[in-house]
Amino acid sequence: MEKCDALWGLTDQDPEEKIKEKAFSLIGGIRFIPAATVYHGQPECRILDFNRLSNGEIYFMTSRGKPVYLQLKERPQLVLNTLIQDRYSLRMSAWAEEEKDEKIWEEFFALNPGTKLMYRKNFDMVALFHLYKGEGEIFHLYESERIRRLRFSFGGIDKKPMSYFISGSCTGCGACQENCVEEAIYRDPDGKYHIREMDCDDCGICYTKCPMADEALICRLR
Repeated sequence: MEKCDALWGLTDQDPEEKIKEKAFSLIGGIRFIPAATVYHGQPECRILDFNRLSNGEIYFMTSRGKPVYLQLKERPQLVLNTLIQDRYSLRMSAWAEEEKDEKIWEEFFALNPGTKLMYRKNFDMVALFHLYKGEGEIFHLYESERIRRLRFSFGGIDKKPMSYFISGSCTGCGACQENCVEEAIYRDPDGKYHIREMDCDDCGICYTKCPMADEALICRLR
């Protein structure tokens, strides 16, 4: 696989909306994806069936009596993470809200007649959720152990920043570039170094090698 094809031809020069569109397309194609929530401070995980409807948005349905419903009412956020074609992955952290639009319900049930049949006597017990905002990334691990990632967001929030970045205080010593396992650090004409986020493994090795860590090379995790 050529480097330019690693993420279906997408690069960091593509608009964020195009990257999000690919991620949503993947979710709609996979459908059954592990989704984690937090309940009383403890992580919980289960498989949910995510559907992409004609408006391009992502929805899922659950029973109001299930633990996941109670968890989402307490904290309406979940994290999806799934493997695609052995060496691809998709991660998304999203906020969910209950959908009331009858046309959306009708379209969802048209795509899921078995679900409609199952709850036919208890429609008051089901809830349809819409993922209305969030952020995530699509990721590819090369067979040569080189990686590539693209991040995106939707619903008016910012995409998640990388954990490390090089500030304007960089003196150009080159220790970060010399030790970068992914060759993701480059030098610009004025001698300053920068991290190419698409190639970065977010591993923190550069931070541990920088003689001016916390000034020239910043860790956002601290």
